[in-house]
Amino acid sequence: MQQNNVNMDYAQQKNADDEIDILELVGVLLAKWPILAVFVVLGTVSGFIVSNYIRPVFSSDALLQVDLNGNSASLAMGEMGALLDAASPADAEIQLIRSRRVLSVVVDKEHLSYGATPVALLPRLLHKEGRVDVGLLHFPEVYEPDANWFLVASSDSSLSNSHYQIVDPMQKVILEGIVGDTYRVPVAGDTFAIQILNMMASPSEKFRLFESDPRQALDALRNQLSVTEQGKKTGIIQMQIHHRYADRAAHILNSIADTYVRQNVESRSEEATKTLEFLEKQLPGVKAKLDSAEQILSSYRQEEGSIDLSGEARGVLEKRMQLEKSLLELQQKYEETTRLFKEDHPTVLSLKKQQNQLRREMAKLSEETKDLPTKQQEILRLQGDVNVNNAIYTNMLNNIQQLRVVQAGEVGNVRVVDYARIEIKPVKPRKLVILLGFIAGGFILGACLIFVLRLLSSRGIRSSSDVERETGVSVYAKVPETAQMKKMKKMKTFSLVEVDSEDVACEALRTLRTSLEFSMMDSKVLLVTGLSPGSGKSFISKNLAALIAMNGKKVLLIDTDFRASYMSSRGRKRGLSDYLLGQIALDEAVEHLDGAQVDLLGAGSYSSSPSEMISSKAFENLLNEMKSKYDLIIVDSAPVLAVADALVASRYADFVLLVIHYGHDSMEALREGLGQFEKANVEHKAMVFNRCVYEGGHSSYGYGYGYGYGYGKNKKKKKS
Repeated sequence: MQQNNVNMDYAQQKNADDEIDILELVGVLLAKWPILAVFVVLGTVSGFIVSNYIRPVFSSDALLQVDLNGNSASLAMGEMGALLDAASPADAEIQLIRSRRVLSVVVDKEHLSYGATPVALLPRLLHKEGRVDVGLLHFPEVYEPDANWFLVASSDSSLSNSHYQIVDPMQKVILEGIVGDTYRVPVAGDTFAIQILNMMASPSEKFRLFESDPRQALDALRNQLSVTEQGKKTGIIQMQIHHRYADRAAHILNSIADTYVRQNVESRSEEATKTLEFLEKQLPGVKAKLDSAEQILSSYRQEEGSIDLSGEARGVLEKRMQLEKSLLELQQKYEETTRLFKEDHPTVLSLKKQQNQLRREMAKLSEETKDLPTKQQEILRLQGDVNVNNAIYTNMLNNIQQLRVVQAGEVGNVRVVDYARIEIKPVKPRKLVILLGFIAGGFILGACLIFVLRLLSSRGIRSSSDVERETGVSVYAKVPETAQMKKMKKMKTFSLVEVDSEDVACEALRTLRTSLEFSMMDSKVLLVTGLSPGSGKSFISKNLAALIAMNGKKVLLIDTDFRASYMSSRGRKRGLSDYLLGQIALDEAVEHLDGAQVDLLGAGSYSSSPSEMISSKAFENLLNEMKSKYDLIIVDSAPVLAVADALVASRYADFVLLVIHYGHDSMEALREGLGQFEKANVEHKAMVFNRCVYEGGHSSYGYGYGYGYGYGKNKKKKKS
């Protein structure tokens, strides 16, 4: 049960270690703030340049209203007006506005197929570019479509807005012109044509001329144009367009509005015109029928004389006349409707049904008149034909007159509510957004670089808890790398304690000293080694010796790193190797350091066969002799993975301290080094992390908390 709990705790701890710690990430970034600062500055400069390089863009908008219920002229005509009014929903009007029929007219009217672009970089960054409006442009077809044609303003400041030169792709001046005039110049068997409508330029400012296909210009205009309905089923349409120049944006948008309204009116009046033409063609035939009916009635009365109609006959005559008039009107509506709709349309089917109903009523009325005298029946028929044809003729004249009124005063179902105006402020570029975006981008790129560099060096050991869990060997301390260490090297002092005893690295070394005192108890020999060169084992040895000596103990530091020894102020003269080879006496080899109160036995002048010297009987006798004279002997040895010196020296050591280079030594190297000590039967050992770098989060070395206590009020509290 207890073992299960241990496994659960281990699993929970491992999961916690695998989780991303935000504070740790922030700490990593803060530790590499110079890199972030460089990228942020680069992002700021880039954002400033880009935000000024982008040309200003102005937006303009206009409002149209679509009358979805028809206009007043249609209402005045009653049913005829309802027939002519084909109200379009807003969605249909939006598609019509964006149609080629409308936009192609605007492209030609506003000369959108031509243009001139400034080419100078500095005026663009300073927003002091000139402007050229082209009214006509044609390049000779013998040149490539992407050939560079340039317009160069006059070098005279008084003429730079009115006079210009045209330079062909061969850098030859082919024309000197004046704003407003149209020129056609023969070039390479073809013609170059140009008209400049307006020009505002600095002296000698250069512009690149371009001529695009009208279809491409139309597509570009359509992409720039935004047409939407404001609200739901309101009939209010907003048109919006973006352009480099504010006045051009307004002019183009107003041109679109005027073109669409005019075409809308023409389309609706065209419908009235077609109906008018149809009625005028039918009018002579109706007039002829009326004249014929009147002539037949007059002839019959002359032959038969005066015939009195009874009250019943008059009632039948009036009813029949009304039915025939209604039937004829329905027939006229039917013919008009079939011009607009198919036979299966509901309106057409309804008219057919009404016509059949009237025919049935007329047949029924004819049955009722059979009981009347023959002369009265004939009079009723002839008089009914006259009255019906007269009513039809009169109604047709009225409709023709109304259609002429509609044709003359048709205003369409679309009107302009607000024309576009020239705006003052550009909508693009949004300089603050661009600047902040580049700053954020620089920060992100810098952060990515920091994390990539950290990832590339992620094989180095950083977590003491991971090391202890993986190896089972304790980590006694984590010694940070501080600025005072550089000062120590510059001053060429033996230990950091002599430079600044309150430095955070000294506090870490004190922690190491305390842990070793508890672990070693009465042991005399401490072996200090590292995994690889550059771990700082000699720094740990010297400062540990100095700190232990400060407690009143007598300490001897022996340098056995014969290959790379830098401890002794004598250099490579008179040291351990010289003594072991019998060249000098022991008193001559030992150097007393007054500042650190430590005795130092340097490596000496001989570097050949170091393992043999360490394994010699003379070295063993030396250690036995020194144990009686010193409280502690610290043996500084070569890296264990580099050479075998440390393994040879470990046979004389009571305790081995392995120095780990923070962030550089790998877990594989550590396992290999510990494995070699296990083969050498080293039982008592511990580790110390050296040259730690603050990286924030829970895995940092964590020094700076509370240090400075008891060192005097005038001392500045150390921070990690």
